[in-house]
Amino acid sequence: MGRAALIVVDVQRDFCEGGALAAAETKSLLEPLKNQIENARRRGAVIVFTRDWHPENHSSFAASGGPWPAHCVMTSSGAEFMPPLRTESGDVVIDKGTAVAGPGYSGFEDTGLASRLKALKVDRIGVSGIATEYCVRATALDGVKEGFETVVLTDVIRAVKPEQTARVVKELQNAGVKSETAAEWIRKL
Repeated sequence: MGRAALIVVDVQRDFCEGGALAAAETKSLLEPLKNQIENARRRGAVIVFTRDWHPENHSSFAASGGPWPAHCVMTSSGAEFMPPLRTESGDVVIDKGTAVAGPGYSGFEDTGLASRLKALKVDRIGVSGIATEYCVRATALDGVKEGFETVVLTDVIRAVKPEQTARVVKELQNAGVKSETAAEWIRKL
């Protein structure tokens, strides 16, 4: 059996309460997710942080005809990881949505993440973060497509519309993604 990777999807200022495009109930996410990241690190998991890293004229922004307000613009404070989360030496940081066109929802889309994980002998991933119905969903679906045993960590994800979480988790399960709590997943590392 290979290694595991915990993928922390887009826990950035603009996606947290008070941000330009905030998901719901993010304050309750931060401390539990920080603790699970530390637990996964202690057990030898690779920690991956994805972040939206958009150019100022990104196609998804309303000013460019897209559906969203401007968010996570490269080098802006809104693109920073939300405290208390922090990267450490050896963590993998993936920038996504860096081209002007395309939504950049998945941590695997045009980022080289699959190759990096395979080079690190990772064969299973746990997906956490924001937002359940967009970037968490796309990253988990692409994880399965890339051949990883993929688990969505249901207690450390947050949705823009929490009432959609059950539907998204069911869709992921139908696509081959397992669902567990972060503690259940980490116990198996």
